[in-house]
Amino acid sequence: MGNFYSAGYDPLFYGHHANVDRLWSIWKGMDRKGHKDPTSIDWLDASYVFYDENEELVRVYNRDCVDTRRMGYKYERSAIPWIESRPTPHAKGANVAVNAVASGIVPKVENLTFPLTINKTFEVLVPRPAKNRTNADKEKANELLMINGIKFDCERFFKFDVIVDDLDDGVEVTAADSEFAGSFAQLPHGDSDEKMLMTSGASFGITELLEDIEAEGDDSILVKIVPKEGCDDVTISNIKVVLVPSE
Repeated sequence: MGNFYSAGYDPLFYGHHANVDRLWSIWKGMDRKGHKDPTSIDWLDASYVFYDENEELVRVYNRDCVDTRRMGYKYERSAIPWIESRPTPHAKGANVAVNAVASGIVPKVENLTFPLTINKTFEVLVPRPAKNRTNADKEKANELLMINGIKFDCERFFKFDVIVDDLDDGVEVTAADSEFAGSFAQLPHGDSDEKMLMTSGASFGITELLEDIEAEGDDSILVKIVPKEGCDDVTISNIKVVLVPSE
């Protein structure tokens, strides 16, 4: 599952991809801001080469795969009881980032030395490009938390969680909590003992997250990176919050 050339040999691959595509379709059908396919030309024109059923190479573009109806199918309608459920914040309006700024204990991202090894949990204050955005503003641009230059050994499994404005009250933040932005994980490409270094990045949409925890008026957010497994040698080169046009 960790490599393009071998993933298709794992029966789990088909169930995994079908459900990811199904969830993407459900996500786009929700009446919420920013739930749209990417419109960047770079993304739309990204392509991949596969062998077809005749063992011939074919090139597939993102733009040709975002609408399942163009590919001749759609997902059967079924009950989705969780669709109206939202994650629960630990404490709305807790001013976590504001208090962190006042305490002076948590470092600001501009004062960190990169690359930074994420072999232990750390917190950092990251400035936002805008605050108190209107609904019209949110329709025009998505607010993203970006972790760039993630450098790792692709022959090892690793995972870390990303948390925003955690109260740090000793209670573990999970995907059921509003403060949970997401995770980054890497499946090994093989079983070699030799290192194979790769560099990647991750972006997490935080527009709805900040609404849920009532932190839209804050100048900065408190970002916590929590290594879960295999992060001893994993480094990152930058953390920032950006606005990305939705059209």
